[in-house]
Amino acid sequence: MNFITGATGLIGSHLTAHLLMQGKDVIALKRVNSNTKNIEEILSFYTTDYKELFKKIRFVEGDITDIYSLLDVLDNIEQVYHCAGMVNFEEKRIKELLLINSEGTANMVNACLEKGIQQFCHVSSVATMPNHDKKAIVDESVFWKSSPENGAYAISKYNGEREVWRAAEEGLNVCIVNPSVVLGAGCWGQSSSRLIAECYKGTRFFTNGVTGFVDVKDVVHCMIGLMDQTDRQTGKKINGKRFVVSGDNQSFKYVLDQFHTAFGKKLPSIEAGKWILKTGALLEKIFSSEPRITKTTIDAALSKNYFSHERISTELNFNFTPLDQTITYVAEKYKNYRTNN
Repeated sequence: MNFITGATGLIGSHLTAHLLMQGKDVIALKRVNSNTKNIEEILSFYTTDYKELFKKIRFVEGDITDIYSLLDVLDNIEQVYHCAGMVNFEEKRIKELLLINSEGTANMVNACLEKGIQQFCHVSSVATMPNHDKKAIVDESVFWKSSPENGAYAISKYNGEREVWRAAEEGLNVCIVNPSVVLGAGCWGQSSSRLIAECYKGTRFFTNGVTGFVDVKDVVHCMIGLMDQTDRQTGKKINGKRFVVSGDNQSFKYVLDQFHTAFGKKLPSIEAGKWILKTGALLEKIFSSEPRITKTTIDAALSKNYFSHERISTELNFNFTPLDQTITYVAEKYKNYRTNN
């Protein structure tokens, strides 16, 4: 039996769809006010029989910040996929980020230890791999270093990883995936989908920063593969390893251009340097309750980081989806969404 937290998010919804399509049983944790329509929409991308498949999901109410609610729903579970988390880059929300991404993860692994869960897959982020040493390629050898440059989100995700490693020392069979920027259809308005919405409206600004991008389907494929795979050296289930999950390394300008082209919009033509971005951040701080431009996002937009997926590709004998193919598919789904809504 597979148990998923964060099943209504982008990764969690696609993971749920993949497991159901494989004929596996899924129990999805949801809060009282969670909207499950995301999962149903994403299921429709996979099959015309999505309504019947959706009925097979067993939803249970709980909250990762309440360990007692978790203990009540983890009976008879074999594999746990921990996708729940908060993605926000505002420093003022550090307490909330730590509560969900750190304490919530601690509750999950503690409940899994108590219930004797066989395998635990944790979704982290490449944000926990800050490239302070300016390595040419970021891979699993890049470890966390304390620095004033580390933002609240990265700190909260790193603390979550520490809880997973601690649980591994206590006997929980774990693996961690560190995705780069995840692109996928569905859950419009959340996380990276905001970038897609901006491209659909058309923006004049771009940056030349570089980072890794990955198709959400590839992230899900790797997660399921790791839970099912045996270590090539030990012959046992993979345990105590983390994997960078990233496809192509590309500039933000390239990705913006590709989405604008797919939407038939004029390409961005004004390079947004540090001062333009800082001005934008100041204006958003004044006029927006949920600013998108922060110190963390500015640093990311201007930095050039290249990520290696060699470990996961070798472990699973897996080839990542080309970025252009992902953008074309996601743009088409988003156009359909805007037409029907």
